Amino acid sequence: MFKFYPVLKTNFFRVTFIFSIISLLSFTSVTTNDGLTEDVLKYTNQFRRSKGLPILVMRSDLNAIARNHSENMASGRCSFGHNGYSLRVSKVKKIIKPCDGYVGENVAYGARNGKEAFDIWKNSSGHRKNMLDNYKYIGIGTARNRRGVIYYTQIFVR
Repeated sequence: MFKFYPVLKTNFFRVTFIFSIISLLSFTSVTTNDGLTEDVLKYTNQFRRSKGLPILVMRSDLNAIARNHSENMASGRCSFGHNGYSLRVSKVKKIIKPCDGYVGENVAYGARNGKEAFDIWKNSSGHRKNMLDNYKYIGIGTARNRRGVIYYTQIFVR
């Protein structure tokens, strides 16, 4: 009996590990970059420069927050939009010190590339205002749903 127990224990962990991997692979959204975040940053900063504004500095910690929101929208864990915005602002405040709480957010879906996402935001007054407001930092995240539709999130911080 004692010789059999370690085998069961090992097999249990193997099955658990394999199940965990399969669960992760079957996740309904896929984080994507494909240069999308860099394109969104490039067009956003070109737009700001054309208006005489300083460029935004992209931060990986803000990218992670934005990417998580895009993944949640792409997977259907939350609907498209700004659900959970106050939670994201709380996370930003913990990361950026001092933070006056002035945080903006743009979301989009369906654009095939960073330029299309940028154009959607540029042609919407509220989104355009966010891109041109007095911010210093930006986080950008993208994710695809299982049909290949890309969800985008921009987070702006003073």
